Amino acid sequence: MYIDGDVLVISTDMDTSDVEELKSFVESRLDYIEEIVFEEENLEKFTSSSLFQLLFGIKKSKPEIKIDMIDKGSIGFSELGIVKWV
Repeated sequence: MYIDGDVLVISTDMDTSDVEELKSFVESRLDYIEEIVFEEENLEKFTSSSLFQLLFGIKKSKPEIKIDMIDKGSIGFSELGIVKWV
């Protein structure tokens, strides 16, 4: 994970301890982050549901932040199909 200007770049293969570290990192910098993007092009490699939970929490606390995966409203998995949310 790193910040490139006002964009936070993260990986999808974070385990629970990495997500905790990300949460601590973002808490003090949330006012300066405009967008969260993923390093990988293939978003199927999520290893922890806690990353989903953190991203949705960030979006809820700062709705104007751009997170393409959440803004799109769905994500496609080859084994699970399409997961949608509202």
